[in-house]
Amino acid sequence: MGTKQFPASTTMADALFPRVRQRVLAILYGNPERSFFAGELMALAQSGRGAVQRELADLTDSGLLTVTSVGNQKHYQTNQSAPIFAELRSLFLKTMEGFPEAAVRLREVLTNRATETAREITGVRTTLKPDGGK
Repeated sequence: MGTKQFPASTTMADALFPRVRQRVLAILYGNPERSFFAGELMALAQSGRGAVQRELADLTDSGLLTVTSVGNQKHYQTNQSAPIFAELRSLFLKTMEGFPEAAVRLREVLTNRATETAREITGVRTTLKPDGGK
């Protein structure tokens, strides 16, 4: 009796979670103290509206995410008081091959947003380096 080996194209994360759920959870569990609005998650996950909305609804219904209405937007965040929060986050950190890519993409988006905000506030062209310096 042997151990089943997955083909090289199947990762542990692929065996556990559908691809869109992996992307959404990688973003949220990689940044548990931050909330994201649905459109932001769609862009960061590079996935369609319907697929992301289904995942958000399922994850919220299960208690893994919280949702807060801010104006006409819904903001989603990990539910750090969920009984399996620590274990799920640890699992994602260990198994998500796309997790570093999602973190890099998020950093790029946030850096670009900070640059745009600085330009709007000061009216001056400002360039922020990835380390936050000018």
